[in-house]
Amino acid sequence: MERGPPEPVGPAPSRAPRWLWRSAAALAGLYLLGVWLDAAGASFAERALPRPARFFLQVAELFPHAARDAIEWRARGWLCTARRFEEIDVRPLFRIRSGDKENRFGRAMFFYHRERRVMEALDEYITREHNRLHPDERIGGVMLLSLRLPIPPPGQAGSRYVRRPIADYPSTVERRYWYVADTDLRQSRCAEDAGDR
Repeated sequence: MERGPPEPVGPAPSRAPRWLWRSAAALAGLYLLGVWLDAAGASFAERALPRPARFFLQVAELFPHAARDAIEWRARGWLCTARRFEEIDVRPLFRIRSGDKENRFGRAMFFYHRERRVMEALDEYITREHNRLHPDERIGGVMLLSLRLPIPPPGQAGSRYVRRPIADYPSTVERRYWYVADTDLRQSRCAEDAGDR
């Protein structure tokens, strides 16, 4: 006796009563409507629901303030001979991931740019190490700043990250200055350097 193809088997019947499925579908629809209304700005949830319930409707607001700019952290050094600030490349001083925006200088600036003691320690370290690596271009201190580069609008392709000199950016790119080595400190460091020669 030959066997034919197996009989198709349909879905297993549900053990839950039909009214339970309909209630669950209605609750799911109300939940999605609540999420949509909250995202659209309706304030009914603030008045009608307790805080724990409101939390579950605010999923559309996890990131309500998207970044409009990409931030690049930079340093300028006070050149002792020219007596002016010029951009310096700190990547050789922070070798871990030095070729991308996740380098240790960028991380330190991101987390501690408002901490004066950390900025002073960075100033001391960058000045000492830069002068060790570049004895002919000695600096007396640093200026630490950030560049705020506009992110293209959604749907428009952005360019790959390439580190460019500060001077190559147009004046429309915002520059924020977080730390500048004190004038007396810069002069004393430059005087020490001149005395060492």
